[in-house]
Amino acid sequence: MAKIPPGFVSLADVCPTLKIEMSYSSADNFTGEVVAGYKAKKAYLAEAPAMALCLVQAEAQKLGLSLKIFDGYRPVKAVAFFQLWAQRPETNPHLKEMYYPGFTRLQLFDQGYIAKRSSHSRGSAVDLTLVETNTGKSLDMGSAFDYFHELSSTESPHVTEEQKRNRLILRSLMEEKGFKNFSQEWWHYSFKPEPYPDQYFDFDVE
Repeated sequence: MAKIPPGFVSLADVCPTLKIEMSYSSADNFTGEVVAGYKAKKAYLAEAPAMALCLVQAEAQKLGLSLKIFDGYRPVKAVAFFQLWAQRPETNPHLKEMYYPGFTRLQLFDQGYIAKRSSHSRGSAVDLTLVETNTGKSLDMGSAFDYFHELSSTESPHVTEEQKRNRLILRSLMEEKGFKNFSQEWWHYSFKPEPYPDQYFDFDVE
């Protein structure tokens, strides 16, 4: 059993219809490795944002859609892992082209795409998208999760009308229940007010 602190919940327990992807629990992410602290394909959040996310899911389902979770609570050790990764020399041009074609690893921090202290570690941030309930197919958002590029800005002028509409559907659903979008990343939302604005947690995702 995972040892989670009081005030945190498993998203699968409180909202079982969510699709749980958790990209950092496998090597299928921008680092090409399983990220430190991710020992299972499970998602946790502080209780208040988790309950709000359930309300978002209920509204999405009325549209024939479902939320798919890429990341929720993120251990401090995972953030440290990203910092160590950024200091290592580039070894995988394919991953660089896929996720951060315009930047060096260290520039991802300078540009605000990766934080040295993450709101995810406070249990109030979530990375997610929308999928069709019947098919499981992701809505076309114009860029992939963790594609660190101006194309991923929520209001990027370089996406199609359909992609813009899909992003705005997600933003509208999330904002209605108290989440605020990080404008550089269409997938990133933080719940306000945060239950733990000054606390950073480090329990493993397991």
